[in-house]
Amino acid sequence: MVERSPVFDDDPGPGAPVPVELSSHPARHCLDVDPEVFFPVSELGVLQARLVCTGCPVRVACREWATATGEYGVWGGTTREERTAQRHVAIAAVAAVDGRAVAA
Repeated sequence: MVERSPVFDDDPGPGAPVPVELSSHPARHCLDVDPEVFFPVSELGVLQARLVCTGCPVRVACREWATATGEYGVWGGTTREERTAQRHVAIAAVAAVDGRAVAA
């Protein structure tokens, strides 16, 4: 069975399926947390979601998956906006090494 999200075990949504190593990890910190926590509407909510992610054994893999798939919400302790900004910096760095110009 392919799960959609490590926090939405029954989510039939359109998102990319979460890799099994993330969704089934027994020590993931989001296991028993209300999914609403990861879709905050305030800075305080973002901080609460980050606290859940702090020290999670799948935090890096979770963040990388969310970055690659463009997921909304807090994943791996980062917001979509932060992941997008980090991705643009990484793309620009690779382009600079290759000697290509990249539009911001």
